[in-house]
Amino acid sequence: MIPSKFSDFLAHSIYYKNKCSGNDELRQYWNDCTSIYVKNNYPVFQSALFSQDIDEHLEILYSRHWQDGSTKVLDAGCGIGAVTNFFAKNHPEASFTGITISSEQVKIAQENAQKNCTFVNASYDAMPFDDNAFDFVYFNQSIGYAPLVDVLSQARRVLKPGGRLLISDVCSVNDPDLVQSECIKQLQEIWKYMFYPNWYHLKAADLLGFKLIECNPNINMILDTTRWEKLMQNGLHEFHGGKNIFPAFKVSEFLYEKPHTS
Repeated sequence: MIPSKFSDFLAHSIYYKNKCSGNDELRQYWNDCTSIYVKNNYPVFQSALFSQDIDEHLEILYSRHWQDGSTKVLDAGCGIGAVTNFFAKNHPEASFTGITISSEQVKIAQENAQKNCTFVNASYDAMPFDDNAFDFVYFNQSIGYAPLVDVLSQARRVLKPGGRLLISDVCSVNDPDLVQSECIKQLQEIWKYMFYPNWYHLKAADLLGFKLIECNPNINMILDTTRWEKLMQNGLHEFHGGKNIFPAFKVSEFLYEKPHTS
C-alpha cells in the first residue's frame, strides 16, 4: 500500500517533535553564538541576503514582506531586532513586538529599540500574548527551531481574524536523495534547525485553517550568500565544530491569512 500524503505528514510531525531541541538547549545555543554575528556586523541572522549591504538588504526585505495596513506586528524569532526596528522606523504609527528565546539577543535589541518596539524573552511555541493580539505575524528564517505545528498553532492563536502570517524560511528540497537526507540530519544536529520541506509547510498551514495568499517556493536566484560565507570563516564555522556541510536547500516564502470564521 502506498502511503498517503496525510500519513507522510503525521510521520514527519512525529519525527520533528522528537528531533527539535528543547528550549533550554536553544536558549544556551543562541546566548553563546550571538556575539559571533554581532562581532561580524551581521545583525539579521539569515543564511542568505538580498544584498551584501545590510541596509540595502533591509530595504529590499521590507519592500517584499511588509503588509500594508498592519498596526500590531509580531516579529517571531527576531534575533537582535534589526528587522523589527527597521520596520518600526518606517511605521511609527504601528506597534511592534519582537520575541526571541535568547536573553542576550533581547538585551542587544533593547539597546537599539525604536520607541514603538518591545522585545520579549520567550519561546514562540508558547507565546506569552493574548489571543487575537496582532494583525501581522512574521517569521524571517526563524521558524525551524520548534515543531512547525506547535508554532503555527500559536501564530494562529495570537493573530487577529483577517490578519496576515508571512514565513520566509530555509527549506530542504522535496524528496531529497540519500546523501542530501544525511546532510539534512547532520545539520539538524549542528544548527538545531529543522529545514521543513515546502509541502510540509503548506500542509501544516492548511490543516490549521490558514488561507494561502501567495507562495514563492524558491528565491535562491535573487539571494547572495557572500556575507554568510565570510561569517562562517570568521568564527561561526569554528563554533559549530568545524563541520562543513552543504546540502541542497532553498529559501521559500509563504503568505497566509487567518480567515474571519473558523
